Amino acid sequence: LESLTVLTTMVSLPPAATAWSSPHVAPSSRAAWRLEVAPQPLQRRSGPAAAVASEGSLHPGALAAGAAAAAASSSLRPWGSSSGRSQARRGAARRVAVNAAAAPATIQDQALWEQFPRFISARGGNMENVVLARVDGVRGMVAARDIAEGESIVEIPIEASVDITDPKNEKDPSAVALNFLKLYREKPEELQPYFEMLPSPQSEDMETMPDFFSDEELQLLQCPPIVQKTQLRRGLCTRRAAEAELPQEEVRWALCTVAQRAFSVMSPIDGLLRLMLPGIDMFNHDAHAQHKMKVRWNLEGYVTAVFKVIAGSPIKKGDEIRICYGGSPFRPDGCGGDCTGDIALTNAQYLQRYGFVDECFGTTMVDGKWLVSEEAAGIPEALAQTSLQEDEAMLAAENTSAAVRTAVRFRAHLKRALAAQREADARAAKAQEAKSEAEKAADKAAQKKREEEARAKEANAEEARKQLMQAISEEI
Repeated sequence: LESLTVLTTMVSLPPAATAWSSPHVAPSSRAAWRLEVAPQPLQRRSGPAAAVASEGSLHPGALAAGAAAAAASSSLRPWGSSSGRSQARRGAARRVAVNAAAAPATIQDQALWEQFPRFISARGGNMENVVLARVDGVRGMVAARDIAEGESIVEIPIEASVDITDPKNEKDPSAVALNFLKLYREKPEELQPYFEMLPSPQSEDMETMPDFFSDEELQLLQCPPIVQKTQLRRGLCTRRAAEAELPQEEVRWALCTVAQRAFSVMSPIDGLLRLMLPGIDMFNHDAHAQHKMKVRWNLEGYVTAVFKVIAGSPIKKGDEIRICYGGSPFRPDGCGGDCTGDIALTNAQYLQRYGFVDECFGTTMVDGKWLVSEEAAGIPEALAQTSLQEDEAMLAAENTSAAVRTAVRFRAHLKRALAAQREADARAAKAQEAKSEAEKAADKAAQKKREEEARAKEANAEEARKQLMQAISEEI
């Protein structure tokens, strides 16, 4: 089968959240909410035993699809997965760190990290190539040795994952959040090395998540869609907390933690799974990162999978290692017509899912294109409530809370992106007017050809989807 990706981009988590692309086939051994800890490999239910392992790319919050009958390459991206912070408290994403920026982990960090690699190793994983450190005051993963391009940075088997799937509530993200919270509150001893690495409900990491903003701080964003989606999420948490008789703040924290860290993975046997991937969710974000996330399914006998982060370029010992939470922003429209799930995220998505603002050049381009689109209707008018100079003055003020700084940094960045996009559009329009009729006709023909090629590619992808689903149904 050709490369195939099933992708969902879930910007918000309202009660009627976007439906995931494929139905979940519930393993008969999974209870209604009880999570499987280090589950045993799932046995093939039926079909020939000669299936070949399939391999695909994984990104933090997306769907990973494994082909069942041949070695197939699929690109995946996490729906809000990797929650390693991207300078969250400062509200800005950074480029890959240099050696001088990395400092040893604190004594508390070191104590937690001492247990964590052993926890992963005991489940068949490998974290030997990285260590925990403080990079500009933020926890991050740095190289423990030189790592060559193409080499595995970390390897996490599915046995080390935490399954929070809720097959009865695929469309309701609060269901998996409750699954996670109930397990977290039970504090199973075997999961403590992982749970202790997570930001707690009282952590400062939650201060920059819009879900924890006050109503006044939400309005400072000057972005009506985020305000609306956040209010919907809050209402969902309130209802869920009342139904489950749990503290509302804890349910809200669980929803944010799942949004930041949980991966949606399409199993070739069990359909859609929501997994926490300890270790992989500890990498910070960099939109310029070249490192890739991969998943390899082995369908021989018992179903197993290994999730990896692969070095996309050489890494020096002591360098921080980051991954891109979204797609490459340097491809036109996120994928340049060759899209296999590599969709660049806007800062509205980064803020809603992870609680930070990415001010890099590539994400600024993505924001600019989004802000002049129909999807962002009403946002430019909301941004006009204050000037960029007024926003910069607020950012320069001392004793400003993390939430206020994040909100103002977000709206200031959007204003810069919008101004840059409008200027670029004006220049493009002026250049178009200056073209000769012959040049315009040639451009039109070239555009038509690109559109025809894109339609043909989509038709091929649709056929590949049908073949994949047929192959999976035959295996089941």
